[in-house]
Formats: sequence, structure tokens, C-alpha cells
Amino acid sequence: MELEDVLLLRRSCRKFTGEPVSEEELEAILRAGELAPLAAGDDRTTHLTLVGAGERLERIRRTCQLRRKTGESVDALYGAQALILVSSAEVSEDGIEYANAGCVIENMHLQATALGLGSCYIWGCLRKLRADPEAMALLELPDGYKVLSAFAVGHSAEPLVPREYREKVSVTRLA
Repeated sequence: MELEDVLLLRRSCRKFTGEPVSEEELEAILRAGELAPLAAGDDRTTHLTLVGAGERLERIRRTCQLRRKTGESVDALYGAQALILVSSAEVSEDGIEYANAGCVIENMHLQATALGLGSCYIWGCLRKLRADPEAMALLELPDGYKVLSAFAVGHSAEPLVPREYREKVSVTRLA
């Protein structure tokens, strides 16, 4: 599959089937994350944690649940069968570690899409996770690491279909 084909297929998946993601697929996604461009030296302070299907993931799912204005509970992980958290040992004054996490997650998005899987960048519910010491202990993070972002992955409940290209970002071309 050509890169542009992957780019046109990639979108945030917010409805997953219950089908498990294979170990081979998860390894390929982790490898893509490891290949992301990071600020100088940050490869020693960036950490990935894979939480596969099971009780640990369900506990994290319960912790991360969000409430709509109607009071209805929403699964902030959208039923994904795996979650990969991106953590850092330090967050510098300029916050480059958040940019690093974004690069890692984008690489994983592209790999998941190339594998025919759905994925979603997880952000908003992580404050609830970080505030729950018992749930954080389940992650077995190295000492001093902080969860910055997360990536949900699974089999999409809807087929991945290419979208039509349209310019979304304003571009100024300077000579």
C-alpha cells in the first residue's frame, strides 16, 4: 500500500468490534512507534506501555469513562481491544515531550491503518487515569514516568474507506 493510500484511509475510529488484535499486529504497531522521530536524547526518556485485552484494560476503561451532559457514561476507549500509553521521564519547560508523543502516536496510527485496523488518539480522559493511583499502579511504569498520551487500537466496526482529498489546512507558499 502506498503512503498516500494509508493517509487517505487513516481516521479516528470511535467504534471497535470485540475481535482481538494479534500479537504480530501489536508488535508492528509498537515498532512503528519506536521508529518515530524524537528530540535529541528523548529516546532514553520516552516509554511505551502496551495494555492488551483483559482485566487490566477493563479497569483502565472504567477509570477513563466520561460522562455526557445527559449523565450517560461513555467509554473513552471506544471498545478498543488494546491501548498503548506514551510516557516520559521528564517534561521539559518547552514541553517537547508532548510533540514526541504526537510523533509516536502518528507513526502508530499509520501502521495500524496499513494493517487494516482502526485507531484513535486518546487524550481527554488521561487526567482521570493519572489521578487514580490504583489504576496507575496497574501500568507498572518505570519510576518517575508520566503518561502523556495514549493510542487505542482494534478492529474497526466500520470499514476503512478512503476519503476524498480536500485541502484542510491553509497553506502559504513563499518563494
